[in-house]
Amino acid sequence: MPMLRPDKDQTGMAMLVVIWALVLLIALGTEFAISMKTEVNATRNFKEDIESYHLAKAGWALARAEILQPAEFHGDHPELGVIFGTELAEPGVQNLSPAGAKTRGEETPPPLPVRSGIELGSGTVTYTIIDENRKVPINKASREVLIRALQMSGVENEEDIDIIADSILDWIDTDDNHRINGAENEYYSRLNPPYPAKNGPIQVLEELLKVRGMTETLFYGSGGSQQAESGFRRFFTAYNVGPVNPNTAPPDVLAVLFDAAQVEEIMENRAEFGYHNSTLSTFFRIVSTGQVSGSLTRHTLEAVVQKTGNAEEPALVTHYWNDNWIDYENDLH
Repeated sequence: MPMLRPDKDQTGMAMLVVIWALVLLIALGTEFAISMKTEVNATRNFKEDIESYHLAKAGWALARAEILQPAEFHGDHPELGVIFGTELAEPGVQNLSPAGAKTRGEETPPPLPVRSGIELGSGTVTYTIIDENRKVPINKASREVLIRALQMSGVENEEDIDIIADSILDWIDTDDNHRINGAENEYYSRLNPPYPAKNGPIQVLEELLKVRGMTETLFYGSGGSQQAESGFRRFFTAYNVGPVNPNTAPPDVLAVLFDAAQVEEIMENRAEFGYHNSTLSTFFRIVSTGQVSGSLTRHTLEAVVQKTGNAEEPALVTHYWNDNWIDYENDLH
């Protein structure tokens, strides 16, 4: 009879089982640690985003306070935006001059407002105030102004200029009778896909992209983006602003409204004194950014407000609010 062999040594198998158990425990522990780290980072980012959002709202409140203050002229500063100035209100009171230049009758430049890197709580606030009155209200633009803007936007063919100018006016007016070179429902109904003419005020400038003859290249400018102000749209605003403010309007906008000599006079006065006349604006765009100290987290909001009321009881009406504003130049590059 064959002899019974003793069982083989099981020590090696037990060691393998222990090693695999340790590997599994390490993997589970690592996954748990990574998950916890992700949760901690997400919670921190959420907390810092809330903080930066409220910092941005603080900047918005500071901007509102500036807009509500009395002013005898609204001027422009290349970095700060709108400046709210007093024109020699009384002896000893300094004027606020947009370019930091001397004001009429003053020898020394007055101080400029601080709108950047304002320390507040757990972070900083930076805001700008942009004058919407620096542009032509599109719903009030004359045919002559539209033609000049098209020419300055690079449209050279006279027939194309006439078509686009008349079509914009047809898009805004309330009737269905097209101008000589314009377009109404009859034209737009033949497009693919078809759509009706607005026959009412333009509410957002992007509506112009639906107007006969208007292209994205013309609207945004060659190589322009949706954020950069170039192309045909740089001349206009959809808001029902009052007269264009010569103290804040860019030279291109002034050129579609005034002749060369007037534009030169306005720009000379702005360079020397910081303003041309005592024009006051009513619509303002606020862009405010809050950033948490020691963090890359920041939040930007944008709003358009209208100043109403009188000097004794001014008020602000909010026409636009966007608290998820994207800074294309800094966030997407």
